[in-house]
Amino acid sequence: MLKISIVTPVLNGRQYIRDTVESVLAQRGDFELEYIVRDGGSTDGTLELLNRYRERCRIVSEADGSPQAAINRGMAVATGEIAGWLNGDDLYAPGCLQAVARLFANRPKCRWCYGRCRIIDQGGCEIRKPITWYKNILGRWFSRNLLLCENFINQPATFWHLDLWREIGGLDSSYKAAWDYELWLKMAEIARPRHLPRYLAAFRRHPQSISETHFERQFAEELEIAAARGNRLHRSLHACNRWKITTAYRLMAESKK
Repeated sequence: MLKISIVTPVLNGRQYIRDTVESVLAQRGDFELEYIVRDGGSTDGTLELLNRYRERCRIVSEADGSPQAAINRGMAVATGEIAGWLNGDDLYAPGCLQAVARLFANRPKCRWCYGRCRIIDQGGCEIRKPITWYKNILGRWFSRNLLLCENFINQPATFWHLDLWREIGGLDSSYKAAWDYELWLKMAEIARPRHLPRYLAAFRRHPQSISETHFERQFAEELEIAAARGNRLHRSLHACNRWKITTAYRLMAESKK
C-alpha cells in the first residue's frame, strides 16, 4: 500500500484552515496518509483550531520565514513514497488521493503527475471557469516546450515521488510568488509527468492570497524562470502569454469595482 505525505503551510489562516484540513483527512482509499501541517507562528487562533486535529495529523508551529521554507521542512521529514502540498486555503476534491494512489500504483515508472483544479472564491463557489477550461485544454497533452511558454499546471493538483523531490532539492526560496513553476520545470527536465484528467483540487482566490495580491510579480517571475531555462523563442512566447494573462486579470479586477 502506497503512503502519501501531504504538507500544509499556514500562517494566520484561521478563516480557511478547517476546510483545508478536513478535505485532507476526509480522503479514503487504498493508501496510507501522512499529514504534516506547519504553522508559521499564527496569532489569529489558527493554532488553537489546529490543535483539535493533533491526533490525526502532525502539527509543527515555529517561525519559518516563508511558505517555501515551511514546505521544504515538511517534505524533509515526510516518510511517504508520494507527496504533495496543499496551501492552507485550498481544498482536495473527494477521491483525489485515491485517484493519485491508483495512478502511481498502475504506472510504477511515473515520477510525477498533475490533474485538474477548480478556482473558488472566499465562500467556496466556483469562479473563473474560462481560465479553468483554458488550462484543462493546455494540460491534456504535456509538453515541456509548451510549459516553458506558459504555466498550465495547477499546484494543488500536482503530486510526485519524494525521491524526485529530493533529487531536485525542493523549492527555491529566492522566488517569492512562482516557486511552483520553477519546480515543474526542474521536474520536467528529469521525467515526463502523467496527466490525470479529473478534478483533484480547488484553488481559492481571496484578497489575501498571493495569486490575488501579487499576480503581476508572479507572472514576472515565471517569465524570468522561463528565460533562464528555455531559449529566446520560449521567452518571447512566454512574454506574449504574460501580457495576455495579466491583461485578463486586470480586466477581471476592474469588473469587481
